[in-house]
Amino acid sequence: MLETDLYGPLKTWFEAQGFEVRGEVLHCDLVAQKDDHFVVVELKLKPSLKLLYQATDRLQLTDDVYIALPAPTKKRKALKAFQKLLQNLGIGLLLVQISSIGPRIIQALPPTKAPRRRSRRKALALTKEFSGRGQTDNLGGTASKKILTVYREDALLIVAFLENLAIASPKALVAKGCASRAGQILRDNHYGWFERVKRGHYTLSAHASEEVTTTFPEVLRGCRLIVQSAALAAE
Repeated sequence: MLETDLYGPLKTWFEAQGFEVRGEVLHCDLVAQKDDHFVVVELKLKPSLKLLYQATDRLQLTDDVYIALPAPTKKRKALKAFQKLLQNLGIGLLLVQISSIGPRIIQALPPTKAPRRRSRRKALALTKEFSGRGQTDNLGGTASKKILTVYREDALLIVAFLENLAIASPKALVAKGCASRAGQILRDNHYGWFERVKRGHYTLSAHASEEVTTTFPEVLRGCRLIVQSAALAAE
């Protein structure tokens, strides 16, 4: 079993309760939102001290923090000791049980609210990143892979427009629907997708289209539809 195997059943479980769910938001494996309420879940295959550090750090974002683990098939005594520690910290525990009839989520321990110092800055950053995402989700538990962020989504839309326009200025791209920070994205060029052909005008690098098509095919498809819609509207 992989950590990513826990994500699907947990996402379905939270969505059944009316939450919107996204994976890998600001290094949190799973974030669920309902109205103004956030739940953060860290996915792991076994308890560890590092996992406790991560979950405790998430308490700066919300009171509702869970650790999710595969449901044990034996040696429950060790898990009970870990559960007692989580209870003292105010962190909840979810167990994912996989069987021939499908997955089941067991809420072994609910999180408890306790007086603690929350970081308003980090909580606002979580809200901004969660709300700014498009429809394509990251798979929770895939920290080693390229994560789709709002910044990367904005850059992908620029790629799609430059595929169509060949060369464009930031002002022209913003006018067509790209993010207002298009100029900054083009200048910084964090992903190596863009090249400046002359002052204030950019084109795609030689490898850009192939790379983004391979790495983010669904998102690029959506961006290309936006470009097509903008072209039709301009006719």
